[in-house]
This record gives sequence, C-alpha cells and structure tokens, in this order.
Amino acid sequence: MASGVENSIRVIWGLLVRIVLVVASAYILYRVRTILISVLVAILLTYALLPIVDWLCRKRVTFLKPKTQRLIATIIVFIAFIGFVTATVAIITTPFNEELSRFTSSMQEYADQLNSLAGHFTKWYSRAVPDDLKDMIGKLDYSAFTKTMGLYVQKLLTYTKSWIGLALELVLIPVLAFYFVLDHRSLSREIYGLVPKRRIREAVKIGHETGIILQSYVVGQIILCAIAGLLTGLFLVLLGVPYVVVLALFAAITRAIPVIGPVVSGIPIVLVGLLNFHGLAIPTYLLIFVVVMHFAESKFIMPKLIGYRLRLHPAVVVIVLLVGAEFFGIIGMFLAAPVAAIIRELLRLYYITPRNKIPFKDIEEEETNEALAV
Repeated sequence: MASGVENSIRVIWGLLVRIVLVVASAYILYRVRTILISVLVAILLTYALLPIVDWLCRKRVTFLKPKTQRLIATIIVFIAFIGFVTATVAIITTPFNEELSRFTSSMQEYADQLNSLAGHFTKWYSRAVPDDLKDMIGKLDYSAFTKTMGLYVQKLLTYTKSWIGLALELVLIPVLAFYFVLDHRSLSREIYGLVPKRRIREAVKIGHETGIILQSYVVGQIILCAIAGLLTGLFLVLLGVPYVVVLALFAAITRAIPVIGPVVSGIPIVLVGLLNFHGLAIPTYLLIFVVVMHFAESKFIMPKLIGYRLRLHPAVVVIVLLVGAEFFGIIGMFLAAPVAAIIRELLRLYYITPRNKIPFKDIEEEETNEALAV
C-alpha cells in the first residue's frame, strides 16, 4: 500500500516538474522572442548564402589553409551581397521617390474622384434602396465597428513602434549570418556535442530535415519574389498603369508573405487602375492578372521551386500566419510557414512514427560521421 502511494506521489511530482519546465520554457521563449526572430532571420540568410560559399570552397587553393580559404570566400560573398543590396536600393530609390512624389501630388485629384464615386453611390442609394431597408441600415449600431477599427489602429501603431526598436537589432543579423556561414560545421559539432551519444543520430536527422526545409523555403521565396515583381512590372507597363516601380516593388516584397501576400499587393494595383482610368476595362484586366498570377504561383510555380517539403494545407498556413502575426508581427508571418513545417516534422518523428522505427538511411553519411566524431 505504501509503495503504491509512493509511486503515485512520484508520478504526480514528475508531472508537476514537467509542467513547470514547459511553462518556464514558454515564458523564457516569449521574453526573448525578438532575439529569436533575429537569430531565425540570420539562419534564413545563412541558408541563402551558404551554397555560394560552399561552391567557392569546393576547389581547394593549394597555398591557402581550408579555414583561410573559407574566410576569404565568406568575406567575398558578403561583400557581394551587401553591394548587390546597396546597388538595388540605389537603382530603385530615384524612380521610387519620383513616382511616390507624383502619387502624393495627385492625392487631391484622387480625392475628387473618390468623392465623385461617393456621390454616384449616394444617388444610387437614394433611388434604388427601399425606404424600409434605409431605416434598418440607419438604426444599426456602428459603435462596435468603430471601436474595433480603433483597436486595430492602436495595434498597428504598436507594431510600428516595435519595428523601430527591432530595426536596431536587425543590424546584428548580417553579423550573425557571417559567423553562421563561416563556422557552420564547428557550430553544428558544438550543438551535437550537447546531445547524448544515443540521440546523436536523431539530432542529425532533425538538423538535416530542418536544413532542407529552410533552404528550400528561402531559395524558393527569393525566386518567387523576383518573378512576382518582374511580371507585375511588365504587365503594368503594357497597360500603361502609372507608379510601375512602386507597385512592382510592393508586389515583390509582399510576395514573401505566404497566401495573403499576393492579395495585399493586388489591392493597390486594382485601386490605382480604378483611379487612373475611366471605365472598368483596365481595372478588370488588373484584377484578372492578380488572380491568375496568384493561381499560377500557388498551383504551378511554388510546387516546382519549393517542392513538397513544406506540405502545408492553405488553411493551416493561414492559421499559422495569424498566430505568427499575433506574437511576432510581420516577421512572424514570414517565418510561420517554415516553423510550422519543422514542428510538423518533429511531431511525425516523435509522435506519429514510433521511435524505434525512425528511418536514418537517408541521412548524409558525412553529417552523421561528423556528429558521431564529437
């Protein structure tokens, strides 16, 4: 009897300890969430630049030590990357500012057009809507809607302030990425060195799968952003739509946000078409273009570029995007899909697939040997 009570106390105590550890870990992760974001973005940048550095180091230079050769290759790649970003910003800045100035100077004209549309709507509303329906609409309580919009505006301001604070931390991202690219093998060995030897093969499996997911996601998103920007710019030029650079750049940037990115970029494109052209022909063409491009990206281009590594249903992606936005803002939306894919792989590895049947045959032999050599 006593042994049964002791076992029960031991089980309850173990459960309480686990709960405390989980809660404490969640609290710590929440407090350092901005640091985690910077580290995750640096890891994504690492996976974007690491293949180039590895390619440069593939052919040995006889008079240089391997570490020296890798250091030189890493410096060259990062200088080229920073130069590319600087040149791109310099090339885009001038037309971007010009078109933004044109847009700002035309705000009064656009306001007049919107007032005209509002006047037409008012006349239609007065003539076509029955009096009973007007009375019902007039009695509706809009206070809840106004309050909700106020809360969204406050949240937007809060995100803006957090972005300003986060901008200082983002300066560290290239520095972290530089060290990750330079010493990724040493860092991997140190991490695997913290894992018990009986778990090293599992750790290598997880690291390998995580690397594939992140690298596929990063490279695929870069190409998709470039395709979205180029196709949008080309189509807008063909139709004679103004503010081509601004809209194409916005389409390329927002494309990095899965699922809702093309929708967000499509709204200003169609709106500019409505405000700059009489009739509905051009806006209709723009709307069709946005819908077709989104369909082509999601159904054909994205599967070819990213493959089926993420394998997340669109509804699941939308949910994780909302969760990521709630905790981490826009960067959380950007990171939500790959993080969800990694969590799914962990669940499959430890929950769905029995641990004694974990397949290790597809692990690269070089990675396993390095980990086991720790």
